[in-house]
Amino acid sequence: MNSPDLFPSFLKMVSALAVTLGIMLITIYLLKKAMKRTGVINDGLMKILSTQYLGPKNSIMLIEVLGDILVIGVSSNQISLLTKIVDHNSLEQLENIQGQGGKNPPFSDYLMRCKTKIFSHGHFVKRDERGNV
Repeated sequence: MNSPDLFPSFLKMVSALAVTLGIMLITIYLLKKAMKRTGVINDGLMKILSTQYLGPKNSIMLIEVLGDILVIGVSSNQISLLTKIVDHNSLEQLENIQGQGGKNPPFSDYLMRCKTKIFSHGHFVKRDERGNV
């Protein structure tokens, strides 16, 4: 094997890898951009408040249509009205959640609650620096 033949082969391999990675990154970027665009409908007449996915092609959606709150089931074959929320207490709770931005608490809060729960039940025993109980 001559060393002058090795360099062009290496250059071809690196350039092919760079082109492949570039195409993959561009595809990921475009997919993310397309997913953001199709996620929310908010044109004044209809607004998707929340979506809970139950499985592949199955979800439950909470939508607001002309001031009415509807819970619908969406599958690959059909869309069904599950219920219409008319209870004033439920509507107030929903408005409070929307006022908070509808965001879930951060995962770190969940971990802190689990840590507190575990240590409060005495599952773990504290040891000193020598390893004694």
